[in-house]
Amino acid sequence: MPDSKLDILAVGAHPDDVEVHVGGILAKAAKRGLSAAILDMTVGGLGTRGTPDLRSKEALEAAKILGVERHFLDLPDARFTEGEAERITLMKALRNLRPIVVILPAFEDHHPDHRRGYRIGREAVYYSGLKNYPCPGDPWRPPAVAWVGGVNPAVPPDLVFDVSEVWSQRMSAFDAFGSQFTAEPNKPPTRIAHPAFRAGIEGRAMHWGSLILRSYAEGLWCEKPIPEDLLKLWNLLH
Repeated sequence: MPDSKLDILAVGAHPDDVEVHVGGILAKAAKRGLSAAILDMTVGGLGTRGTPDLRSKEALEAAKILGVERHFLDLPDARFTEGEAERITLMKALRNLRPIVVILPAFEDHHPDHRRGYRIGREAVYYSGLKNYPCPGDPWRPPAVAWVGGVNPAVPPDLVFDVSEVWSQRMSAFDAFGSQFTAEPNKPPTRIAHPAFRAGIEGRAMHWGSLILRSYAEGLWCEKPIPEDLLKLWNLLH
């Protein structure tokens, strides 16, 4: 079976989802010489602010800042289902990109797209390894799957990654999404455009960092026992 092509693939339902949660992990991985990429399931075309074209441009700029690849599945925002067509679309991407570690959206989240993204992601990760599944590409099942945090901050991460050295770079990638995160009087107000949202991301990273006596950290959750390849990633970025 052909070898892997990517060390890490972070999947988001929309452009900017990955940057909200694991931009530091990706930036640090790239800095350590690992291959990493972001896969956006949609371009966020139904968002309150921005346009698909603008959000795509912002996403590519953010990926450039982080030093990673970026790919788009172009599924319909808010309207993709957990059907066969969506599953095969994601499976094709997994078979093409062949990542070792896949990071999925939160399974428990306010946004329905994030919850669906997690569920269809878990299915695609498994089925992409079945050689007889009718899907283009050579079979590939990523050895390690993790996911980002959701609405329950009381549940600590299974792995905490120190991202202090790349924090400024990570937040520059976050700020590249000006259409989403910049509060402007002439634009519709949204929760994520409020300055408190950005402050919350920094506060969360400082909290996780305090657990390991570092300035900033990001967390990942996974099934137990923790997959060996996920532990290898933690050691490489430690």
